[in-house]
Amino acid sequence: MFPLQTGSPLQARLDVNIFSVILILLLIIFIITVIFVISKLATNYVRSPAYIEKKKNRPTSLKDINEIAALCSLTKEEKEVLAQMCKMYRTPNIKYLVRDYQSIQECLKAQFRVFDKNQDEIGKTYLFAMRRKLFKVFCQQGLIKNSKNISAGTIFTYTVAKGFHHKLTLVENNPDAMILNLPPVLKQEELPKQLEKVNFIFEMEDGTPYNIETRVVRYQIGKENENQIVVVHSDKVSALQKREQERAELNLSCKFHSVKTVVEGSGKKEKISYIPSEKAHDGVLEDISAGGCRLIATLPIKAEQNIFIEGQFNMKDNDHAIGTIVRTTKRSDGIYILHIKFIKIDVKVVNRIQAMVCKYDD
Repeated sequence: MFPLQTGSPLQARLDVNIFSVILILLLIIFIITVIFVISKLATNYVRSPAYIEKKKNRPTSLKDINEIAALCSLTKEEKEVLAQMCKMYRTPNIKYLVRDYQSIQECLKAQFRVFDKNQDEIGKTYLFAMRRKLFKVFCQQGLIKNSKNISAGTIFTYTVAKGFHHKLTLVENNPDAMILNLPPVLKQEELPKQLEKVNFIFEMEDGTPYNIETRVVRYQIGKENENQIVVVHSDKVSALQKREQERAELNLSCKFHSVKTVVEGSGKKEKISYIPSEKAHDGVLEDISAGGCRLIATLPIKAEQNIFIEGQFNMKDNDHAIGTIVRTTKRSDGIYILHIKFIKIDVKVVNRIQAMVCKYDD
């Protein structure tokens, strides 16, 4: 009697093929699992504080500088200033450093002092242009979301009418309220009433402007007999678009002259001369930037006139500039505010103004 056959050669080959397919599938699953685990571990490491700290602290490379230059649309000259600064101070990874307002400020300030020591006004110009672009893209101090984080000394702007602003100084920010000094020129009828809502504009150190909506608690007399307004804390604080040029609040006496404009030639050969009159008038510089200033005067000077201004634009040196009046605002006390755009100003003067505005000249 012959033994019973349980399968054919064809069936045996099919069994082997199925077994091979299963093995291959298991192998693929194993490989995918290994890749997933490795990828997960790698992702966790890249996101870990240790890895980020390592990347932050490594030296800045040329590739880093090129990436920053591309993101901020730096010119060739501005990129060279950035590279010079990174090399001179051996800055850690500039891609991280540039996001830290205080750290990048210190590096820029140090580089400014080098240019200042070498009397390199062109270098300063590129430095300030680069700074403006870097800050526009990267640097912004943590956004203010509550008035409790506003520092004493901050200037608040209260707008009575279009183009008509008053400056109030925050003298105390306590857990219960904010106390601001009122300017003497602000009249009783212009003040918001008690318990009434009021809006102010203020700027942080990095130049970011904010609008804040708060409410008047009361009016009081300060320790030095100054008039004060007390307002409640608020979380209705919103960031506004930054100005093209940062400015500094001033309260400095100055002189100004009317200007005669003489045009000679035409086309490419046209030459414009500005001739200040001999008669000087007294004024007060209320604020200033590299692009212009706001001047307080007692004369009803109309817009679209040129003006020669002389004074301590940076609160130290006697400088001068020629500007055009873009707008004139009359206050309720009969004083005129001239909004001026500079049209002729020496590069040294511009750099001195910017150094003061950026706090690089201390």
